[in-house]
Amino acid sequence: MKDDEMTSTRTADATGLIRTDAMAMGVWERLTRNFTTLRLILFAGFSRRSLHHFGNDQLTPLTQASHWKIGLGLLGGLDDAQIDFLKTYAELNAGKVDRTFRAYALLMVTLPVGATIGINEIDPEIWTRLGFSQIDSVIVILGVWAIAVGVLMAAAWRARDLADLLIFEQARRVLVRAHRTSQA
Repeated sequence: MKDDEMTSTRTADATGLIRTDAMAMGVWERLTRNFTTLRLILFAGFSRRSLHHFGNDQLTPLTQASHWKIGLGLLGGLDDAQIDFLKTYAELNAGKVDRTFRAYALLMVTLPVGATIGINEIDPEIWTRLGFSQIDSVIVILGVWAIAVGVLMAAAWRARDLADLLIFEQARRVLVRAHRTSQA
């Protein structure tokens, strides 16, 4: 692809996306389907790999995980420039998802607590009138809040996991090139 095509502000198609490398973005779409948040939530806590979170080596279990093996297989067909592009793309994405998680987590804690304290100061009896005198309703509300924040945290974790995969692949390729150079 020519430089002017890569930097063109014309859209790639009707979706309105800025023109990038179609092959790399196809791999990105398959990677994101492989690194889903739902899969992390449902399966991560029930695998042997989850026990390694208490150790000092977090990468060895990941290099043995099926989603990493599939991801590395998908990246195998890309050249170094495409890997560099996807690494930067993944890091930008992970940063954005992390900022979203932090903002929502902060808002989901400060707004309810602030509103509760403020309303309680104005009308202390409102909670009884609204049915919050029973602990059950408070537990349900806190549970929903905790689930929402937990899902956002899992999404941030998964986005970072995907960026880590691309950093690992980039470092692995540098090592392979260094070995080839030293043997030549």
